[in-house]
Amino acid sequence: MPKSNKRPASADRRAQVRAEQARLAAAAKRRRTITQLAIIGGVAVLVIAIVVVAVVVGNRGKGDVVAPQVSTTVPLGGAQVPLAVDGSAVRLGPADAPARVDLWVDYSCPHCQEFEAENNATLTQLVAAGKVSVSYHNVEFVSGYGAQAGSAAACVAALQPDKWLAFNSSLYANHNGQTDGWDASDFRDFAQQQGISGDALGCIGDGRYTGWIKSNTDASDEQGVTATPTMLLNGEKSDTLSGAALTAKVNQLAGR
Repeated sequence: MPKSNKRPASADRRAQVRAEQARLAAAAKRRRTITQLAIIGGVAVLVIAIVVVAVVVGNRGKGDVVAPQVSTTVPLGGAQVPLAVDGSAVRLGPADAPARVDLWVDYSCPHCQEFEAENNATLTQLVAAGKVSVSYHNVEFVSGYGAQAGSAAACVAALQPDKWLAFNSSLYANHNGQTDGWDASDFRDFAQQQGISGDALGCIGDGRYTGWIKSNTDASDEQGVTATPTMLLNGEKSDTLSGAALTAKVNQLAGR
């Protein structure tokens, strides 16, 4: 009797089941692959978005730092002396003075307040005599008063430079526990009482240079400044000299 080429029905069913299982397994594998690719793609997009946001925010922060621009002369002790903004400082006196004092100071620092009260007259006399330039690097180490007062002083330096030295002193004398909480409008009102007027008041009310003061604070790290006041003499870090000791050192550096 000839053999039949027909497979048993049970064998056909098993083959169909295996084929269906293989098809389902392949479909599941494709879905897993697509899901994994989607997750990887989503993570990559998220990382890129985070990087983009960080760059934009970083650039925006840099763009917000506006430095005052001024280069002029002001009357001081019967002489006309240069006043300019150099980098992070308001400089009083010529850039090529034989002695150069850099002061890293904070309007909210009690020790800076004491230093200013003790040495303002000495520094003023030395600058007027042409012996020294003093660069005031205003930073914020202690409280927000430092940034707001620094911004106000920068506004006066840029827009009413002949009043800057007196206003600088008044900001130190004005600092106390109550004024620590002042905002830009309070500084504007105070400035008006000190004879500041016009565009300088608008500048102070805007807090225009607070970003510059905060940028100066960051830059102080590069100079090794860890406290205020910090004094540099001809670019070298020094003890914070006062009174006769300061005058003697300046005279020595000036060769007089």
